[in-house]
Amino acid sequence: MDTERLLAAGERGVHLLFDTPTIAEAYAQDARRLEAVVRSDAGGVERAIKGLLAQPSAEAGRAFVGSLPRELQYVLVLLYFELLDGRLRRRRVLH
Repeated sequence: MDTERLLAAGERGVHLLFDTPTIAEAYAQDARRLEAVVRSDAGGVERAIKGLLAQPSAEAGRAFVGSLPRELQYVLVLLYFELLDGRLRRRRVLH
């Protein structure tokens, strides 16, 4: 996956891996519950990240994300936005 293209699109507000309802649902989740998911299934989260990065395109990545359990989808959404936020802060761009 071309992560540079993915993040560049994200900087413009175009989030190629996730649809708007999934993003909204992810942010509506209880943070402590998702943190517990990450702690209890760190291997699953790592496999999901590696699997996502191995996808040949953003379109394939979106399909891959859609095939994951909802809680893992939410974790990936939040990790993506954390990564994007850090990138924007380093460039001093507000999102």
